[in-house]
Amino acid sequence: MIRWQHLLNKLSTDDPVLQEKLSLWRAYPHKVPLALIQGFSFISANQATLNYFETKYDAFINATPYDFSPRIQSSGRNSVEYSREMIREAVAGKNIEFNWLHLSQQGTELPSRINLYRCYLQQKTVVLAELQTLNRRHRVRKNVSDGFTHIPKEIISTTLEESAEAVYITDADNRILAVNKAMCRICGYSTEQLIDNTPEFLDARNQVYSDETDCQLALKQRGFWQGEIWKRRSDGNHFPAWQSSRKIVTHNGEYYHVNIFSDISTKKLLETQLTTRAMYDTLTGLPNRFHIKQILHGALEKLKTDPLTLGALMFLDLNGFKNINDSFGHAMGDKVLQLVAARLEVGCIEKADIARMGGDEFTLVLQDCSCKEEIQLFAEQILSLFDSPFEIEGQKFFLGISIGIALYPTHSDQASQLISHADTAMYCAKKSQPHLVFYDKAMSQAAEQKLELINSLRHAHSLKQFTLAYQSIVDLQTNQTIAAEALLRWQKSPTEYYEAANFIALLEETGLIVNIGQWVIEQACLQAALWRQHHQPTFRVSVNVSPLQLEHLDFVEQVINALNTANLPAEALILEITESALLRQPEQARTTLTRLKALGVSIAIDDFGTGLSSLSRLGTLPIDSVKIDTEFALHLNEASGQKLYNAIVQLVQALGINFIAEGIETQQQKDIMTRMGPGFGQGYLFSYPSSVEYFTQAFLTQKCLA
Repeated sequence: MIRWQHLLNKLSTDDPVLQEKLSLWRAYPHKVPLALIQGFSFISANQATLNYFETKYDAFINATPYDFSPRIQSSGRNSVEYSREMIREAVAGKNIEFNWLHLSQQGTELPSRINLYRCYLQQKTVVLAELQTLNRRHRVRKNVSDGFTHIPKEIISTTLEESAEAVYITDADNRILAVNKAMCRICGYSTEQLIDNTPEFLDARNQVYSDETDCQLALKQRGFWQGEIWKRRSDGNHFPAWQSSRKIVTHNGEYYHVNIFSDISTKKLLETQLTTRAMYDTLTGLPNRFHIKQILHGALEKLKTDPLTLGALMFLDLNGFKNINDSFGHAMGDKVLQLVAARLEVGCIEKADIARMGGDEFTLVLQDCSCKEEIQLFAEQILSLFDSPFEIEGQKFFLGISIGIALYPTHSDQASQLISHADTAMYCAKKSQPHLVFYDKAMSQAAEQKLELINSLRHAHSLKQFTLAYQSIVDLQTNQTIAAEALLRWQKSPTEYYEAANFIALLEETGLIVNIGQWVIEQACLQAALWRQHHQPTFRVSVNVSPLQLEHLDFVEQVINALNTANLPAEALILEITESALLRQPEQARTTLTRLKALGVSIAIDDFGTGLSSLSRLGTLPIDSVKIDTEFALHLNEASGQKLYNAIVQLVQALGINFIAEGIETQQQKDIMTRMGPGFGQGYLFSYPSSVEYFTQAFLTQKCLA
């Protein structure tokens, strides 16, 4: 066994424990049963291992661990699957130890303890297997054998006959001598048709890669074989089978082949179904995220042979799909997605691979494109697919689509990064017409900055970085500051200061606005209570409310708790609601506002005039005032602007609603508004947003403004 000693000396490892063992084994190379595995086959072994398995070197090499094993281990696990799993884990770097039942070449049971170690042989990864005989093997069992010698032949014959697995025995000339009932049932032949025939007519060899030849070769060399093979039934249909074959030599030198196989068609079908489920979207039948990644990997592999190849990954997202789910339910939304998938398939046939990523997101992979313009033209064709509405159950649904495109290898040659780039471009496409954008690096930089800002926002509240600034609301007739609007500010660092407009959208996007908004109401109420106690008993505070806050089920209770904690009367609090908040969940918004109004809280519509749909509801909602948007004040120096402003004022006055003019920056604007009737104003003419201390000193220690 000079070859074994030579290989053992060439083994290397970075495991200190294994290094010590290797030193010992090199000194005594044949004391402990050792074998080398590469892939899933033995490539060498010492004499102790060959003795252990009662075999010869030539019969052992290229065999697999499960060739010397029963089909099923005592744990119930399949020997092939289990041994391959253990070898893979060992190759991954884990030191594996487990119990195993081996069979010697003569069929003797060998309960073993196996240790697997990863080593390197000439820079190639191999697995070194150490076999330890379990103690129970040393018990006196020779006289007992396996128990079959004490069982009448009739019982053994009946057991084989009634076995669920097909069994057939052939002689040295490969002629069938015996078959059981399962053999006839599975293959569809009678006993008479099988006996004295060779089993070749059961072989579907034209469907496989000469498995039967491999079996015969293994039987000649090692005396055993097991593996998957295709068989033929009497009706000509083929089916997969798992077969074990073993050569048995009798005491007088005659040998036979015992073959056992089972129909694994059901198992194969299940595997196919599981693969399909793993690779395809169940709703649309399109490839899923995992599958499209494989397609993309394949497309990227072509770059190695043709680096001039140009391809594209398109990330598609439906515009307005959420409204369908919210208004008509998810069942209708699923039907729409199926129609979208069908329309995309028609538009992409033979041009691109399409997949559904999840939700209302789809991807397309284009390969072998000639130029960017070709990709642009194809993307525009995809956009045009959505010009026509989707019609279901007499209902028409108009949907748009946003497309983000990443090119390979221009933007990346990594699948995950391409998907990320295309996704980033898609979000940019949502904000621009015609909703079609190619990726560029600036998008990633902006996305990274946004992510960094979001991460900082998540900790801003606990770090006490949020503060409130206050801007005065003035009675236009008396010039008296009668209220203040609380404005959220973020002092991220000594040099980084953000106004609400720069981060409120992120708070809403992440859902943080609910907790932060509640904090704002609480702080504003506490401050208003102090001002009423020490300066102006009728002073009021106005707080902006996000649509997400208004939709929160506990919002009214949050307002009540804030008022009670501050000991502030409800009439001292004004809640500013945007027009858009009234459109998202109109009935819920109406109910919530009615409850707030019943408490005595005042309701103001913020940025009035920028939306259209709330005009028709203005007289039906429990509203106390409207804040006319700054945009209208900018046109007060024009006659048409004054007429429009006056029309709005007359409308709200006719409804018995107060108005607050936003954006007053000049005395001329104030004078024009004052002539329109009693109302209130807010803007830089009166004050800039300021700290609590400054606001108290500047506006509450004096009664009027000049």
